Amino acid sequence: MAKALVLHEIKPYGDFSGISLDDIPLGEPGDGEVRLKVSAFSLNYGDFELFANKYTFDLTLPARIGGECSGVVDAIGPGVRNVKPGDMVCTLPSFYDGYGVNGEYAIFPAEYLASYPDNLSVEEACCIWVAYLTAYIAFIEVAKVLAEDYVLITAASSSAGMAAMELCRMIGAKTIGTSRTSDKRQYLLDSGFDFVIAQDEDEMSASIMEFSAGQGARIIYDPIGGKIMQDYADGFAHGAIILLYGGMDQSPTILPEIEMTQKAAWLHTFSTFNYIGDKELLSRGVEYVLNAVQAGKLKPSVGAVYPLSDYLQAFRDQFDAKSRRGKIVIRP
Repeated sequence: MAKALVLHEIKPYGDFSGISLDDIPLGEPGDGEVRLKVSAFSLNYGDFELFANKYTFDLTLPARIGGECSGVVDAIGPGVRNVKPGDMVCTLPSFYDGYGVNGEYAIFPAEYLASYPDNLSVEEACCIWVAYLTAYIAFIEVAKVLAEDYVLITAASSSAGMAAMELCRMIGAKTIGTSRTSDKRQYLLDSGFDFVIAQDEDEMSASIMEFSAGQGARIIYDPIGGKIMQDYADGFAHGAIILLYGGMDQSPTILPEIEMTQKAAWLHTFSTFNYIGDKELLSRGVEYVLNAVQAGKLKPSVGAVYPLSDYLQAFRDQFDAKSRRGKIVIRP
């Protein structure tokens, strides 16, 4: 038997009472599957929407949860050729219904595993793929970021925000990060952002236009939605693309239609899961991110690390996000 987090009941967004830490059979990998001894797993905001049945895909209850971990291959099923027992690997984003990894052991499809460089800890290794592969697809494949671009990244201190900033910095684009208050301003600047806006204290659009010398932000990377789009709408560059990839603000998102029309801006409701079925694109993304991580150009940011028994506190701290620095990780 092994301990694992299991979702038994759909609850409202931010309510984790439908999850419990259960003893489950270890299980044997089937065709194309491997069994992992999980070293560490990380938390993602998308999980919270999934728990509330508001995500890109659904879970069949009761369900193992979590799609991002590092671990050691413990056993392989028939047909597996890309890994062998003893390999240190981490999981790629996937439609993981039936394959949750939040626990001591996990069974996972071998095609959605990747090795990681030995300059990373197991905590760092479990923080690579959701953040960096999402940023790669958004900025390289979809928005095609350029060195002359100004990029607005809301919820900048999140792991996704940090990954976006690092990738844009590799290209040479200028990054504008946002946080609710000025408490994180210096932290974000020290982390590599070129400019920081405190949403509750600064006038967003005016600040964007001032920093960009009137050019505006061509790419907006926004996991918040809700009313914030109205706050940055006058900061669009001509031809701006809004990559809306989350709904942290649970209120309806009202599009700034006039401002978007004036600047020929367009909204792309973005999810990594709309692209991972493209094997060639996925391969390009994995190669790009691994090369950058190996070269030290991308460095996963790990925040607090919790034992498995403290999973509820980890979820609450991730959800609250006020004092978080880096990605929250759980070590089984």
